Amino acid sequence: MPFPIVLLLAFLAQGAPSAPQSDALALLNEVSQRYADAKSYHIEAIKERTSSNELQHSWQKTLFTAIVMPGGRYRYEGRSAYSAAIVVSDGTTQWRYHLNEHRYTQQPASRKYPEESIISQEENATMEAADLVSEIAHRAHRLKSAVFLPDETISVKGNSVECYVVRYSDNDLKTLRSDLRRDETLWIDKSRKVLLKTLSRMETHVSVTPGVRIPMHVEETVTYQTVEFDQQEPASSFAFVAPPDAILGTESPNAVSKDVQPEADNLLGKSAPEVRFKSPEGKIIALSSFRGKPVFVEFWATWCVPCVDLMPDLSKLYLETQNRGLAWISVDSDEDSDDAAKFISREHIPWLNYHDEDGTLGKAFEREAIPLGVLIDADGKITFHRAGYDISDLRAAIAKLGPQFGSIASSSADSK
Repeated sequence: MPFPIVLLLAFLAQGAPSAPQSDALALLNEVSQRYADAKSYHIEAIKERTSSNELQHSWQKTLFTAIVMPGGRYRYEGRSAYSAAIVVSDGTTQWRYHLNEHRYTQQPASRKYPEESIISQEENATMEAADLVSEIAHRAHRLKSAVFLPDETISVKGNSVECYVVRYSDNDLKTLRSDLRRDETLWIDKSRKVLLKTLSRMETHVSVTPGVRIPMHVEETVTYQTVEFDQQEPASSFAFVAPPDAILGTESPNAVSKDVQPEADNLLGKSAPEVRFKSPEGKIIALSSFRGKPVFVEFWATWCVPCVDLMPDLSKLYLETQNRGLAWISVDSDEDSDDAAKFISREHIPWLNYHDEDGTLGKAFEREAIPLGVLIDADGKITFHRAGYDISDLRAAIAKLGPQFGSIASSSADSK
């Protein structure tokens, strides 16, 4: 009998499944937290994007560099087919150089970038570079699950790196977007637990004119050539030497006018769309139920820096208008409604906030960017519809709602 038992044990040992890998979402949370905790980092990445449908095919490449150290020191570079800029701060002075325009500005340093809610198109890729770490830090927060694929070895700068491979799709998201279908695969360095590559596949659309949407298949690959944390950067990383042909300007070169709001042209003066707001408890309120009083609707998200920066001014304005008949509503675009709920509670935001669970609220108001402020008069007509607005613009619009609001425009309660 001993012999058969030995054979049986050997057979079971050989055929038994290996110990299960750790949960894929747990790994993503670990990676995200590492990026969220980073106080200094150096990241260089390449994004390649292809868009296609039955009648067209296009390819784009974008280069990113993001170097950050304590003391307000940063260097962001972004280059694409349509934008190329460098933003550098040594903690005292900030330089913003637009390569295609050969113009730059020099001004006192800001602790963050971007400072404005609307910037020049030349800095579009640079803004993406500045958002690289934040995007990865929040990636896992959007998910309720993920799966492992077989491990792979990929090449990074000529070196072979063993990687975990994780995949998630729409069904793994906490909040499903109605206008986008997407799956994403991630390659994570096994030894360092850093992201080295992502591949996204999306079924989306391109808006040609209001109401006309062209289907589009998009594939986007991002490879992270350099990923370093807690590094020591030379002072030259945060210095700027202007090229000989560069022109020093007194304001941000080619700044985008805040009066250019093409999406507002479709809605101003028209009746607000009939939408329904659903609370976490399931209570539903129709926008039309506010008819007879003006309503301000703010579209925002916790990951949107300009949105968060605007909240203190909005809170002050709310206190000035709450007894004058203006109703306030905000709509968050966070992937996870808990993120917005925690922010609302922590910052003591006094008005009602609703989560745009499937994007239909933003779609109804033609939300193309946030923060987006929408002011609706007592008759249900939209009188203000502006993305990236100044609080003074909103005050001026509210002052036109009626005599009881006349003093709002000249109030100095907001902080500029």
